[in-house]
Amino acid sequence: QALHHALRRPMQREGGSSVSEGKRPSLVRAPVLLKQCFGLDYRSMALYRIVVSALLIVDLWNRSYYIHDHYSSLAIWPLASSVADNNYSFSFHYISGSYGFQAFLMLVAAACAFCTLIGWHWRMFAVANWLMLCSIQTRNMYLLDGGDDFIRMFTFWSMFVPLAERCSIDSLPSKNNKRGTITNANNGGNHNMKGADGSSYHVSFGTLGVWTQFALIYLFTAYLKWAPEWTTDYTATQYALGLDHFLTRFGQFMQGHPLVLKFLTWIVLWFEKAAPIMLIMPVWNGPMRVLSVLGIWAMHIGFGSCLNLGMFVVTPGVCSLIFLPAWFWEVIVPFVRTHAPLPRAYRTPASAGPVTIYTRGDRTWMVATTFSMFFLWSRYQIVDADARTQEPKTDKAGVYSPSPAIRRGSVDGVTLDVRGAEEGVPLSSDHDFGVEYQGKRSSGCLGVLSLFEASCLWFLCPLLRLRVVCTGATRVANFLRRMEAQYNVFASWVYPSTPRKFRNWKVTELIALFFTVFVVYWNFCTFYRSPINPKVFWIGPTFKVDQWWGMFAPHPPKEGGWFVIHGINAAGEQVNVFREGDPVTLEKPDLFSATIPSHRWRTYLLGLPNQRLADNRVHYGRYLCREWNFWGRHPGDQQLKSFKIIYMREETRLDDVKVEAVPMVLWEHTCF
Repeated sequence: QALHHALRRPMQREGGSSVSEGKRPSLVRAPVLLKQCFGLDYRSMALYRIVVSALLIVDLWNRSYYIHDHYSSLAIWPLASSVADNNYSFSFHYISGSYGFQAFLMLVAAACAFCTLIGWHWRMFAVANWLMLCSIQTRNMYLLDGGDDFIRMFTFWSMFVPLAERCSIDSLPSKNNKRGTITNANNGGNHNMKGADGSSYHVSFGTLGVWTQFALIYLFTAYLKWAPEWTTDYTATQYALGLDHFLTRFGQFMQGHPLVLKFLTWIVLWFEKAAPIMLIMPVWNGPMRVLSVLGIWAMHIGFGSCLNLGMFVVTPGVCSLIFLPAWFWEVIVPFVRTHAPLPRAYRTPASAGPVTIYTRGDRTWMVATTFSMFFLWSRYQIVDADARTQEPKTDKAGVYSPSPAIRRGSVDGVTLDVRGAEEGVPLSSDHDFGVEYQGKRSSGCLGVLSLFEASCLWFLCPLLRLRVVCTGATRVANFLRRMEAQYNVFASWVYPSTPRKFRNWKVTELIALFFTVFVVYWNFCTFYRSPINPKVFWIGPTFKVDQWWGMFAPHPPKEGGWFVIHGINAAGEQVNVFREGDPVTLEKPDLFSATIPSHRWRTYLLGLPNQRLADNRVHYGRYLCREWNFWGRHPGDQQLKSFKIIYMREETRLDDVKVEAVPMVLWEHTCF
């Protein structure tokens, strides 16, 4: 009944103002079931924003190892060929093929992802994230797999939902209002991971688009698997483990357990159909959503344990975090905090009581507020050590009303703004910062240590106890105190001076509704193999919302293989171009996937035997000649003269019949 009442009433922000004052009528007027089924929790959206942004940074880090091989003018797919093959899409990577420019674009993309991670001007950088991701994917589409399509689509839909209402720089209290009463109506949202009331859902056409995209991915990939290997024989997983490009050691082990693989085939097909429905169940919506998210993680981790799938192992699970319900934050998280087997000294705030942070001066207040925003996930209050207190009052409904002396904080689950304090707080003139935690007051390095013990960074406490770390931190603090003017300039640039809200939400809602209808239309056309209307076809590749989710469908691959590149150098000697230093042999390696340096390379090489991608072979041949003969790697008679790209095609058999691999000469190349 309490949850029902919370969902029916308008969402109350801290300070007593409702969401309707913040111009969010879609949330206030949404029916209860609509909010429960299609709404997204603000805390879950914040978690999703942080983890997806981190995933984008990790992906860029992995790509940076192969800038020369995959994205420069001398890459495996030349810049001119990429421009010619993309009639609708544009890429910033087309501007220049130099190594330095490509590296610069990756740094820009990483900076945009980091700004989105911390929630600084997040709407602008959410658009920048999508543009940079589309740009790098357009540059070399032969390196992409289903995981790249997955994260590209969710990055697209991230522009239409409020991801920075919690745990972000944009939701910090306005520094212009710091000296007066601070309410969420002024600063743009709750700073804490816990909402102001039980209803912390946001409902809009953007959230509908997020769920629709998730449903399209899993429903279509399930219903496209109509072949007997999926529906009656349940041998699809056995055939999938025949892909030597991706097979892992554990996958080799699982090949000897066909009954287990048949069960996994059945459960995967069933769960792909059930997962989207579980997210919108009107009954037991909270537990069903959590179960769906856990199932997505378990399914893809299972895929990754048997096949080297790169970022695809974690991408769907990370994107599914956006669907975590309020029940997860209000029931599961407090239970884990209270019962987690942590050392007594590192208990979480839920079990250790509230934290009081004493500050003196604007600089310390900004740092304390920012740290509390991201790392203190429970009750705390930030107090001005030089001010007098006024006790917060409650109205007849039991809601706290901030007094004129209030700044910011959270007491008994209700978010407050606290800047008053009792007279005589022990904070010497030598310190601008102090902490009261577990009944003890401390300042300086001990205060920082207490603050870390109360935060989610408690595991760093042993490091902070080192004398060298404490001494270094003290010197940094003294340096910042001397650089007060410069610090204030930086803080005024980063810290929000005015409420940062996205305006013209009606326009974004209409755009989100349009693209929701469009992606449904696109997927149904591809499912039934019907042509897409030429008048609207350009929208898909231009905005990179074109998609196809037929992974291992309708039939799983029934053959595998490995590469042998037999070369002749200038001295007439045979050389192994694919595995330099090893003898030339047609024998199958013990684990072929381990001979390929990265997942991007595995995806690229998997397409070479495909006759539709035969044009890639000449570019790959030229790349091999350059890499062998240039850069002074093989001088004189060691220069590569010619080579053959041989693919050893091996049929995947489920019986004990031994089948010999068939050599296929894909390409013969002469370097000079």
